[in-house]
Amino acid sequence: MQYEYIIFDADHTILDFNADERRAFRAAFRAAGVPADEEMIEACWAFSARNWGDLGLYNVHLPEIQRRYHALYYDHVRDIMRFADASYGLGAGRAAAERAFLHTLSSGGHCVDGARETIAALCTKYRVCVATNGLTAMQTGRLQALSPMLYRVFISEQVGAIKPTAAFFGGMVGALNTAPARCLMVGDSLASDVAGANAAGMDCVWFNAQGAPLPSGYRVRAVVRALNELLPLLLGPSPQQG
Repeated sequence: MQYEYIIFDADHTILDFNADERRAFRAAFRAAGVPADEEMIEACWAFSARNWGDLGLYNVHLPEIQRRYHALYYDHVRDIMRFADASYGLGAGRAAAERAFLHTLSSGGHCVDGARETIAALCTKYRVCVATNGLTAMQTGRLQALSPMLYRVFISEQVGAIKPTAAFFGGMVGALNTAPARCLMVGDSLASDVAGANAAGMDCVWFNAQGAPLPSGYRVRAVVRALNELLPLLLGPSPQQG
């Protein structure tokens, strides 16, 4: 099957959200005038991961989460700042810290190893897109360095629906004026990327950096642990490989 579009997830696939969030915490503490060591940064990062789960934001298959995802995302940011304030005394600097946190998260992202090179190679043959759950301003800024190589970017807040819903995937396919069979989804999330692609009739590759076993019930064309493993799959062997 010849694909026309290769569609990447953003966070934890081509962008390193963990590195970006840690950088945003450092900026938040600087803006509040509070010296921060790495232990404080790690404590805030760990709270963020727990709070994301506590708010149910991993449960993208639930209709209630699908309906309230973006409102909950903004709640999550406020919860983070409340935690930082309660733990480390941001005081009058809390508002500035929250602004700095959001600004930094919207100001360019760390690429996952091999992401830039893989996209650069693939965009010589395919139209490369990104499909991401998240806030429009944040994701647009974080993708800025890659944007010259991207044909389209679909951000859930802008689309008005999240992965894995049919509204997101159907809207994306419609906007590209193509068919699901002409698209390949690449992402790390079984719940949003793989499940959404399966339901839409779209081929997918699971980006599984940790090497976890593929659970039953999911269909994938391939599993890769590094993004450059996509190149022989989609471009064929290099001349050196014959």
